[in-house]
Amino acid sequence: MSTRWTLLYSLSARARSSHCVSVTSRGLLYLYGGELQPRIPVDSATVTTSKEATKGSVHAFDLTQQNVASNSWTTLIPSALSPDLTPEARVGATTVWDEATQSLYLWGGRGGVDMSPLSGTQTGVWKAQLPTGIFSDMPIRWDRITATNENEAPAPRSYHTAVSAQGKMYVHAGCPTAGRLGSLHSFDLATKTWHSLADAPEPARGGTNLAVVTLRDDDGPEIIRFGGFAGYELPSKPSLDIYSIASDTWRTIEPREDRTHGYPGPRSVHGLIPLTSKRNPQAIAVLWHGERDASILGHAGAGMFWDDAWVLEKSEDDGGLSWRYLEPGSHAAKPEGRGWFPGASYVNELGETQVIMFGGLLGSNERSGELWTMDIDW
Repeated sequence: MSTRWTLLYSLSARARSSHCVSVTSRGLLYLYGGELQPRIPVDSATVTTSKEATKGSVHAFDLTQQNVASNSWTTLIPSALSPDLTPEARVGATTVWDEATQSLYLWGGRGGVDMSPLSGTQTGVWKAQLPTGIFSDMPIRWDRITATNENEAPAPRSYHTAVSAQGKMYVHAGCPTAGRLGSLHSFDLATKTWHSLADAPEPARGGTNLAVVTLRDDDGPEIIRFGGFAGYELPSKPSLDIYSIASDTWRTIEPREDRTHGYPGPRSVHGLIPLTSKRNPQAIAVLWHGERDASILGHAGAGMFWDDAWVLEKSEDDGGLSWRYLEPGSHAAKPEGRGWFPGASYVNELGETQVIMFGGLLGSNERSGELWTMDIDW
């Protein structure tokens, strides 16, 4: 098995890290926020564009039209400019796309160099209703959702991770004003209610990643966790944490190693997404890139980064899990190692997961403006 990377677009004006990327089932990519300089939020529309740079704007790209010469990025503009009705620019936030409501949900992040999470009217869940076509002149409608139990909402934070499953958004880990967290919360998108769930195995961390997968059909979807940073890169052992939605419990396992390449190394701010493949039905997730060693300058510098990719597979014999290393493809195009980017994906018309990677921090301490897709040659 090997990777096949394709560079779709590169534009320095959109370069950033610590940003949000979500992709719909139709292959529409939505980009929000991030940073060009450490800890300084980049407003989503501070780019060279024919449209006015407006707070709360979202960049969009149609991945299904990538071979059409006229296709490019567009900037979607919000309908309301009131500070109370539009989210401020932020870094280290998360977005999830919900197919049922056809909406983008934004949570968390920080607004400046002081490391403090956003507060006041900027906290909480933001919902964006987007135009049905990315080149539409219809505006975005942002709404700040008032939870039925705001007092039970998770503590404000940044560099957490979030996924959606069964009509709920799950928020995990991250960095408050000081320290790191290991809590897990869910937000019911229909009832607008927060629920505090079982804490994950220690240590608390930032820069980790979750993916929603199905390990056994009778157990329903579960959430896997790999990596993160707790003052050192995780995991310290070749382990994988699994959260059962049905029983609200965590368990830790050690998948089998790749016979030649062993285990994926500890990392944070990496890519981890669920994987669907008609050609390999046992594949359930793919892991790639991320920070290998933190910079001595902390967030102000660039550490060392992985440039590898791994598939997590189920065994047909006993239902166990194993890692399989993806060999670098022979194709000329390949992204250099990086971290501080959100993993994203969608399932294409062939029933194969298309891995999406935009932006990120490079070893040169520069932010990338590249949009890559990765296919797996089984």
